[in-house]
Amino acid sequence: MPGPRPTGSTAAGSERATPRTRSGSLSREPAAPEAPARAGGRATPPRREPDPAPVTSGRRRAQPTTLTTDQPTTRSRSTTPRHDPDAAISTSGRRRAQAPTPNVPIRGQAAVGNAEATTRVRAAETDSAAGSSRALDRSEQAERTRRTERESGTGNRASHIDETLTRLTAAHAGLTLPRRDGGDEPELPPPAPERRPRLTAARLLAGALALLVFATTTFGWGAEGWLESSIRNAAALDPESGSIVDADTQRGDENVLIVATDAGSNPGAGAGTAGGSDAGADTVTVAHIPAGGGPLVVLSVPNGLEINRPPCERWDPAAASYLDETVPAEARTQLRSALDVGGPRCATRVVQQLTGLAITKYVGIDLDSLGAMADAVGGATVCVAKPVVDRALGPVVPDPGPTTLEGVRAADFARAADVQGDPPSDYGRIERQQQLLAAVLNKAVSGTALLDVAQLVALRPALGKAVVTDGAGLDEVLAMATSLRKLDADGVTFAAVPTTGDANSPGHTVLRDADAAQLFAALRQDSALPEQARDPRAADSGPVPADVKVEVLNASARAGLAGQVGETLSSLGFGVGQVGNAGQPTPQTVIRFSPDEAAAAALLATTVPSATSVPDPGTTGVLQLVLGKSFDDVVRAPAQPIALQADAPSVTPASATCP
Repeated sequence: MPGPRPTGSTAAGSERATPRTRSGSLSREPAAPEAPARAGGRATPPRREPDPAPVTSGRRRAQPTTLTTDQPTTRSRSTTPRHDPDAAISTSGRRRAQAPTPNVPIRGQAAVGNAEATTRVRAAETDSAAGSSRALDRSEQAERTRRTERESGTGNRASHIDETLTRLTAAHAGLTLPRRDGGDEPELPPPAPERRPRLTAARLLAGALALLVFATTTFGWGAEGWLESSIRNAAALDPESGSIVDADTQRGDENVLIVATDAGSNPGAGAGTAGGSDAGADTVTVAHIPAGGGPLVVLSVPNGLEINRPPCERWDPAAASYLDETVPAEARTQLRSALDVGGPRCATRVVQQLTGLAITKYVGIDLDSLGAMADAVGGATVCVAKPVVDRALGPVVPDPGPTTLEGVRAADFARAADVQGDPPSDYGRIERQQQLLAAVLNKAVSGTALLDVAQLVALRPALGKAVVTDGAGLDEVLAMATSLRKLDADGVTFAAVPTTGDANSPGHTVLRDADAAQLFAALRQDSALPEQARDPRAADSGPVPADVKVEVLNASARAGLAGQVGETLSSLGFGVGQVGNAGQPTPQTVIRFSPDEAAAAALLATTVPSATSVPDPGTTGVLQLVLGKSFDDVVRAPAQPIALQADAPSVTPASATCP
């Protein structure tokens, strides 16, 4: 008789009854799905069903019971569900309960065979179900593993990309980051080891050069300071003077008084110092620099200008100090006398009294000592656009262009006062003096000159004798000289104090008061200068007939001609001196004149148009009209006063080689 077939649940969620456990309670568990057995006792693999529902913890599942006759044990295989991370409650560690094997009486051989067959079928089904369960568990576990790996791989790849970018950024910045523990991402290549700086020959050379530059610069600063310490203080400024007009308006303006003196201009005078009593004032210049910007105005003041000198302390040029002695005031004296007796301070007071300007700096230059300075620096290079030929000194610079001057030749270049082609008002003389001073100082303090100890030692005493200042250092003196060495440069305006152009009875230059007051007011207010003041050739209006005294000589065959012409000139206002006959007849009518009478000769030439002007160098006070056979009897009144004009040949552009 065939044994009973195991009964399975045909509906989802059915349960199979199990024997009681040792504790006497019943355990109900969802039955594993079973496939219907095929013919021959084989079981088909079960279909994959959804994961079992959670069961109550601690219950046991009953196992099929096998009835045997020979063996008391029942072959059974219990399967433990594998770990399912997705399940709400784990079934790990549960034990399946096995029902006790009852003692079944043997009724016959057939019953035994059927029981054994049934047992084998059930055992096979159990083994098949267990295998299917294990396969299902392995498949599910593999699927979960793959899903977990995919999710983990996606996160790992994103993390790996972020970490790779971070490491690349750090490596570019020269940093090294520690590797992340764990993970199987490929490691970044290790950064190149940092090279420690090595002391190479190039580094040592660079360090030595830097040290050399530092030492050279420090030595140069010290050398320039040492040179500057030789310049003596003139103590010339008087900022509280009552002569200053509109002090508030002039606040911030710079007015530099530059006085050049020449010991050689006084016959028999010994070598002096700048501003010394043995040195006569050669040029007096005020450089005006407006506070609000504008052109540099260079104002030339004649050294022979008639002034009323105030009382001044006596100046000791040897000690460059003032004595405890007051020189009394003097009326109708020359400007140069203020420097002669009272030094830089008295000269400053007079200029402030004359112009109303507030003098803020003083620079005194001894022209005779400039030659020694040029020798100390190995010669000073200057450039002239035309030859410098003085009527008293002769050719100083015979050829135009750059030339190097030393010693006496350098001093003559600075003191030349009667150069052919020069305009009046000390225009050319101021340019030459400042050009020479700038050339000497620039060569002394530029480049490697400050490293030449021998040159510094030779230059220092000459500089101390040549320059005295108040309120101006060596650099400022050089800057000012550089600005004044070319008075027609952009940003520089030259002006001259307006005078009558002739000397009065004491031989002093006379100021044109109204025109001068207009010019000084324009400077104080930083306004436009009068047109006439800006033209150096118009600064002196020239002599009038009453200022001219001429000798008339007859060199023709006509008797009494000199007397007739002399009377005519006298009727026109000219002063007539000697009238007589020349030593020998001449075919030409000429006007012979000394350099100091050039303006008077020009005025006379307009009155006697048939006369030819002939200069007589080396003489003074000479003005003669020699009537020759060419005289045409024409004597006419001059239309206007004649100012001094350049009498040198014009300079072609090719000869003007200076920049």
